[in-house]
Amino acid sequence: MKLFRVIFAIAVFCGFSGMANASAIDFKMNVLDPPTYASAVVIHTLPFTISFSPCGAGELPGGLTASGCFAGVNDTGQAWSNLLFIFANNPGLGGQPTCGNPGLSYSIFSTASCSLTPDGSTYLLSFTNGIINVGDTFFVTEDGPAPDAFGIGLATVVPEPNTLLLMSSGVMMFGLLMAAGRRRSLPAVIRRKTLL
Repeated sequence: MKLFRVIFAIAVFCGFSGMANASAIDFKMNVLDPPTYASAVVIHTLPFTISFSPCGAGELPGGLTASGCFAGVNDTGQAWSNLLFIFANNPGLGGQPTCGNPGLSYSIFSTASCSLTPDGSTYLLSFTNGIINVGDTFFVTEDGPAPDAFGIGLATVVPEPNTLLLMSSGVMMFGLLMAAGRRRSLPAVIRRKTLL
């Protein structure tokens, strides 16, 4: 049921995001493991909203710089093996997104895919092959446009295909078990009715 809510939220967000393309400002996005950070947004549920604010001095690890920052803490009760960010295109963005350098020692995820949908309305920024455990702080950075150019975006965790495959095969096996049990009990019911 949660999966359907996430898909519905993404569909609604994408439906309302058809904005005009004006000046093209390319940007770069990263998900980093920050040094200790005092004020982070505690994330209790998925999906969650994300908005950037200017990065403060000393917030980023290793002397990195960025235009906008978002700090969060995973308090959802489950570890995240990926993150998907969805932002509506608008006149303040309009450029081609690139994912930051996943090879940095501070990057949480080792694989990233950042793209603009074919109709030009939505940015899909996907980070995979990493882990944000419960209680871990993470840092999302953007470099390029002003932080408020992104507005409010949506972030979620996409279920892994292996999880869906396991769930569907479990449901199928349960259905086969129920069908076999019914088949075994059907002759006994028929015999009882013929004896009456």
